[in-house]
Amino acid sequence: MVTRRRTTVTLPDDLLAHARATAPGGNLSAYIEHALRAQQLRDAAQAVRTWREKTQDDAEELADIFGEDVA
Repeated sequence: MVTRRRTTVTLPDDLLAHARATAPGGNLSAYIEHALRAQQLRDAAQAVRTWREKTQDDAEELADIFGEDVA
């Protein structure tokens, strides 16, 4: 079960109005959670790209050593 915690967030009036107007079923918490999870994925994308670039270099080095495609 996911633990949830109440928090306070201050938003510009126009942004809050938009979120309230478009939140499915009027559930502002679900709308904000969805937006934050999407941002979390965007934030992680750069770390994943960096990791893939580094492991690609490792794979090329292993291929040179073992003479086969390990990627």
